Formats: sequence, structure tokens, C-alpha cells
Amino acid sequence: MKFFNRNVSRMLCSVSLFALASCGPQDLDSTSVPEQDGVSAEVGSKQQALSTIAYRSSSTASGISLTSLTLTKPAGTVAGDVLLARLVNRNFVAAVATPPAGWTFLRSDQSASQLKAWVFYKVATASEPASYAFTLDLASNLAGSISAFSGANPTNPIDAHTGQKNGTTASFNTPALSTSTANGVAVWFGSQLWAGSTCPASPIVPPTGFTEPVDTCLVSPSTAILYDVAYKDLAAAGAQGSFNGSSPYPNTNIAQVVALREADATVSCTVGDTFATTYTTQGTVASTAIVEPSGLAASRLTPGVVYVHNEDTTAIVGISTANAATLGTFNVSNVTPADWEDVATGPCPTGQCIYMGDIGRSSANFPTPPNVFAVYRIPEPNIGAGQTSGDLTAETFKFQYPDTAKDAETIMVHPSTGDIYIVTKSSAGASKVYKFPQPMP
Repeated sequence: MKFFNRNVSRMLCSVSLFALASCGPQDLDSTSVPEQDGVSAEVGSKQQALSTIAYRSSSTASGISLTSLTLTKPAGTVAGDVLLARLVNRNFVAAVATPPAGWTFLRSDQSASQLKAWVFYKVATASEPASYAFTLDLASNLAGSISAFSGANPTNPIDAHTGQKNGTTASFNTPALSTSTANGVAVWFGSQLWAGSTCPASPIVPPTGFTEPVDTCLVSPSTAILYDVAYKDLAAAGAQGSFNGSSPYPNTNIAQVVALREADATVSCTVGDTFATTYTTQGTVASTAIVEPSGLAASRLTPGVVYVHNEDTTAIVGISTANAATLGTFNVSNVTPADWEDVATGPCPTGQCIYMGDIGRSSANFPTPPNVFAVYRIPEPNIGAGQTSGDLTAETFKFQYPDTAKDAETIMVHPSTGDIYIVTKSSAGASKVYKFPQPMP
């Protein structure tokens, strides 16, 4: 195995997602009849504004102990409209949501045990059904909404999205959002725990500047849910900042934002640099423990060390970036790899950790491709202090994808927050990026 040092260039791709022109004030005509033990539904609509992207209408539904939630097609929906569906459930965050045919999963965010929210989207066709049934594999209190927008890009409507769980707080905070095209629209979803037999007068306050057409709740004496929808025109592309809302109640909540791209927005790609035509051989990796190398990750603890691993053995080898010499050989003693595809390093509760992604799905070890995968978090050995061999112990975080099982070969860990990302691979269509919840359940 040769170890090279190369001047690697990057191709920077600017993707325009959701552009939208300004919209005037919207009037909402809605009715709501919540039921404690049944299913409640409401439909809100407004007159469409004359702008590139305009809010059309929303529908909502909710119920107690459901495995399926039927949401009505928003009033006035026509072919080419972009539909955003948000589902939120109570007390069963392990639940997997399955959308109807034609819907695409966008993101999910969850608390440790009490609240989970999904976002899906689709572009309306000329033969849309009157309603859509979303299903869960675990019965729970369930609420949801579908909002229709006209004038968004029908082939590539999603510019960016973000979201997070917020602990026992009245603040509905989101990570900062950055868009790649101008004149988009941000659609904001708030979801919060509630305990009450009626909806409060103003359950959720959206971020400043947002119009809120939906603000309602699922009622239940102890396991209710507050949820709303709001939107705002965006101007120039680039960093939009954080869109933070609030509530009168310091309860666990989830805030999510989706940015839509306008119909005429285009994708532009530019080359930031080119690959170097020469390279330097740093050395030859001679470790006999490396038999099928699959991933590389730089040490966060000892400068000049890179970790190498195999796909289906428990060895992790530290090699020098200066001359490719073997600096440490370790064994992960308490796990059996299925298909270790990639490794990353980053912060963890004990300091710095190695993150192994058992995320492959095509290994010959599998007679049947798996649906359950795992990330292993391993305290990083201190090679610089003389720890060069021995057993390492891993924490195991098993997971399932919120939509369908995927093949993946990339794991990434944020260097300051410790957020874990899995990037899937696809021979047809787009790859996807999945983010683990924080804190890790």
C-alpha cells in the first residue's frame, strides 16, 4: 500500500434551490375541530399572491394512538405545486414513518424519547389523489400538515434544509441555514410537547418576519402536541442565519426549516482548482494488519497520525503521514464488524474518539442485505504518549434509516459539535446525507 501526499483541488458546485419573490399579506380561512380520542382535521387556504413562489394552502390532521395519518390535499393544489408534509409523533421516537408513493423523505429530527418530526416533499402532478396516508410502524399520538406552494422549481425544488431538537425550553432554535440561489422562500415547522385538553390561544410564535398560516395542536390530557407552519420570503443567496421561534411553554420542541428554490433558478458549477499533475511518495505502508483497507481518518489527538482500518476485521492501524511507518496497531475487542466502510475522528464525551461506520450493505458476508446498521464510537488511543498497542472498547449505536435501507461508504463527524453524518451511495439518482440526533440515544 503506497501512501501519497497530493495537492487535491475541489470542484465547487453552487446549487440554486428555492427562490421566491415577495408575497403580500395572506388571509387564512380555516376551521378546526380537535377531538381528544378521535381524529381531528382542518384545512386552511388563502388567495394566491402574484409572486414567483407563493403559499397556496395547508391541511392538517391528528389523532390518538395511530399507525396511519391521512392528510387532505391542500385546497387549490395544481400540477407543479411543491407539497411539504411534516409529521410529528409523541413518545415513540424509534418509529419509522413511511410516506405514500411519490413522496420523498427530506429529514427527521428527534429528542431522546418524547418527540420526533419528519419532513417529506413531492411535486404535484395532474392526477393528485384527494388525500395521502402516511404510516408508522409504532402506534403513537400523531399530528401532521401538508402545505402547498406554487412557483417553486418543479424539477429541483429543495435548496437547503436544517433543524434540531431543543431541550426543555421555550426557544425553538435552528442551526444556521445557507442557500445557493436568490429569491427563495423559507418554510418553518415548529413542534412541541403539550399537556392539555384544549389548544392554547397562541401555541407557537414563529421567527420574526414569518407569516404563520397554521398554528394548532393535537389535544390529549397528558400527551398532546403543538405544531405550526410559517413561511418567509428570502432575498440574496448565501448565509441566512438561524430562524428561531418561541413558545410560552418551556417544553421539548423541534424546529425545522426548508428553503424552496424558485422555478427559474438554475444550477451553476465552477471549477475552483485542478488536480495536481505530480505527487510525492511519502512511504510504503508495511503493516500486516492491513489486509483490505477501506478508510482513512486523521488523529485528533496526535498530529501526524492517520488511522487505517479493514472492512471486516477489528484491527485499527495508526500510520505516519511523514513516512507511512506503523505507529500503532490496535484491536477493537467487543464488536464483530459486518462491513466497516469508513472511519472518522471527532469529539466525544471522553475527549476524542474514532468513529467506525458499519454501514455497508453489499458485503459477501450478507446472504440478505441488512436493514440495521451501526456506528461504533471508540476512545482514541494516545499514540503520542506511548500507547501503541492493545485492545480498544467501542460504544455501539445501532440505527435504521428513517425511509429505506441504504448502502453507504462515508461517515463524517463535525470537528466541534460531534454531529455524525452518513453519506449514502447510489448508482442511480442522488445520494443522501443523514444526520444522527444529538445527544446520541
